[in-house]
Amino acid sequence: MLAPLDGRLSCAYGENAAQAPAALLVTDLDDPLALGSFTQVEGAALSYNNLAELDRQLQTITHMAAAYDRPGAAAGAGAAPALALGTKHGNACGAAAAATPADAIRRMLEGDLRAIFGGCVMLGFSVGAEEAELLLSHAVEGGRRLLDLVTAASFSDEAVELLARKHGKCRLLANPALGALDRSSLDAAPRTRPVRGGVLEQPNYTFVLDLDAPEVEATAPLSDAQRHDLLLAWAVGATSNSNTITLVRDGALIGNGVGQQDRVSCCALAITRATDAGHAIAGAVAYSDSFFPFPDAPQTLIDAGIAAVFSTSGSVRDDLVRQAFRDAGVPLAQLPDRAARGFYAH
Repeated sequence: MLAPLDGRLSCAYGENAAQAPAALLVTDLDDPLALGSFTQVEGAALSYNNLAELDRQLQTITHMAAAYDRPGAAAGAGAAPALALGTKHGNACGAAAAATPADAIRRMLEGDLRAIFGGCVMLGFSVGAEEAELLLSHAVEGGRRLLDLVTAASFSDEAVELLARKHGKCRLLANPALGALDRSSLDAAPRTRPVRGGVLEQPNYTFVLDLDAPEVEATAPLSDAQRHDLLLAWAVGATSNSNTITLVRDGALIGNGVGQQDRVSCCALAITRATDAGHAIAGAVAYSDSFFPFPDAPQTLIDAGIAAVFSTSGSVRDDLVRQAFRDAGVPLAQLPDRAARGFYAH
């Protein structure tokens, strides 16, 4: 367990070397997914940034699991037994919901082969020699992929030996609870954030997108494949730094445009990241973490070949936005912004 007897895990320094000392103060060990409930099986001491990344990854992967935890979901349109997530600085650069662990790893890595280098991976299953080898060598031309942190339900001895790096630079964390994620895995504890002179507190983000909800309004029907992809796009986008536009195709993240100050820039960044990573955008779906204030961002997505979109509603120009999608023959599904907005990590 990461949590020592005194409930304090020391880090060499904080986000930057000058911010020393730093530590994780453990306050809850009853939650099986609390950071203190993980076991380090390999690597150097965890850094402040590793622990912050771990917390962000848990927020995303539990929302991925919750999105697919739907009773009676049809095969291929619901249940996803294997979830894989790759992140850099808290935001997903690869994510996949696939039929097998191996396929999930491959498709997660292919999300952005450049960004995942030196990044962090979280897997909702156990890692053996096959999965470890894929993490290191899939789509790598010569050499081995370097990763900073890999977290999974468990690791075989062979996997630990393969993934270990010189000087402990690849840290491996295990937690069996990652192998049984579902809707109940969401963190319902209030979120606090220290600010100058006080602390901000709010309920945690526990909304789960349900495209079957009667409140969902759509300009045209969504296919089963589009619905499946939109669930993943929502889970990733709603747990990435806002503002966000997230692109998914065939059960895998292909572009994540995060942290922008206007929605057109989000769209442009997501498209650029997808094309730079070698992905064809035609046929992909897009998630917007809030409403489109003008039809310009929708037109950017339409022109790129996006085939379906989920956003919230609430703009005074909602009618113009919907008409742009109708004119293009691209389905737009919406829920009110007051219920379904996905702003995160301001």
